[in-house]
Formats: sequence, C-alpha cells, structure tokens
Amino acid sequence: MPYARARDGASIYYRVSGPRSGPPLVLIMGLGWDMTGWSLMMPFLGDYRVLRLDNRGTGRSDKPDKPYTIRQMAGDVVRCMNAAGMDSAHVYGASLGSMVAQELTLSYPARVRSLILGCPSPGVVSLPASPRWLRMVLGRQPRTPEQSFMRAARLLYGVSLEENPEAVEEVMHRRLRVRVTPLGVRRQFEAVLRWSSLGRLRRIRVPTLVIHGDRDRLIPIGNGRIIARLVPGARLHVFEGAGHVYGTDRPEEHLRVVLGFLEEQQALAAAS
Repeated sequence: MPYARARDGASIYYRVSGPRSGPPLVLIMGLGWDMTGWSLMMPFLGDYRVLRLDNRGTGRSDKPDKPYTIRQMAGDVVRCMNAAGMDSAHVYGASLGSMVAQELTLSYPARVRSLILGCPSPGVVSLPASPRWLRMVLGRQPRTPEQSFMRAARLLYGVSLEENPEAVEEVMHRRLRVRVTPLGVRRQFEAVLRWSSLGRLRRIRVPTLVIHGDRDRLIPIGNGRIIARLVPGARLHVFEGAGHVYGTDRPEEHLRVVLGFLEEQQALAAAS
C-alpha cells in the first residue's frame, strides 16, 4: 500500500488513480473522514490524475497522540504529492480539508494550480457553528456509531433529510467503514482551534472557487462569503437548500460547478 513519510515520521496513506497524462488533482477530505468521502465524485474524474489521502488521525494513516497543526497537515499533502510525482496540482479541500488546502496554497504556493474550497472556514476566528456541534465533538456520551451518525445528520444535511433519506443512509454505511478513533478526531479538531487564515487570504493568487450550502449549520455560509471576498478574484457558488454535505444534498449541481471550474482552468492553461 502507498504511504508517504511525514516530516515527523508519521505514515500518511494516499492513493493515485487516473491516467498518468491527466491533469493532476488533489482531494483533501474533512474532519474524521478518510478518502472514501470522495466516493460519489470519483466516477466523474476519470480524465484526471487524482491524488487522495487519509489525513493524519484517520483512515489508514497514523494517528499520533500529540498535537497536530494545519500547517503540518498541509506538509503531509506535499509529502504525498512528492511521492506521487506531482510537482503541482489543482486542489479541492472540503471542510477541514478546505483549511488544509488554504494553508497548502499559502505555505507552498508553487504546488497549487487552482483552488476549490468546499464549505470553508478561515479558522478559529470564523463565524461559529451551532453549539450542538461543539458538544457533539467534545462530549463523551456513550452511543453506537449509528446513533452518533444520525445525531450528526441533523447538523450535516439540508434537503436530503426530507427529499432523499436513502442518500443519507448510504453515506452512513460508508462512514461506518471508516477507521475512526476518538483520539484522531480530537487531535484534528484541536488543530482547527489553533489555526487561522483570515489575515493571509489576500496573499492567495491562484484561481479560487468557493462553494457553500446556504443551510450549513456546521460552518455557516458567512465563512464562505468572507473567504470569497478576501481572496483576490475568487468566485462564490451557493447551493440553495444544502447543508454542510452539499455533495449529497445537491449532487448534480455540485458536479456541474466543480467540473466546470476545473475544465475552465485547463482551457486557460492550454491557451496560455
């Protein structure tokens, strides 16, 4: 299995798919999720050379019991890119992954061709989430994995809860197969609480797309609006009726917007 060795010695699991000649694309998932969080999108990325990874603290990557930082996690992505032979790539990060993607762009600007930020936050100084989410992450009440997921679903989803509950159930079954430990999730969450990009966002110089659901209770849409306003030239797309997991709430629209942006960047690169 492919692993990259992080600077501190941690093993970071990654996977590369697609044609070697395809445009490189890096996908960075959110809090507590491994690379399977991209499963719904992967069938539509066949033309791309896609790098996915399990962030430290989840999946098949190491879960060291010591503080993580978002900059450290961005460095993990760079190590995986090096191992995969990617000098630079389009980068798409969702939720926690959007923070890692922002830090990657700010700390390693030559490695990022374009940037997609899904349900993003500029960090600890952001507009706060529902207090219920904080209690759920930090609490220690005994629950089955199914109970924990369905409790979280009310904060994560929008229209899917009423219009497509089967899609939510499908995500739950995938989620229950993820190798999650409370330690890893808490270490990731602690990294979020110590990080901010707010004062640095104007330094981002790559084409940037910000996408956000207008019913996101976990990272309210005001955060996405702030980022889109501060990143030079960034554009914002709002998924109406969608929650934090907008890719399940608005799957067709999500694919259309993201693939359209990537194709546009490829066309611009070819014309330059």
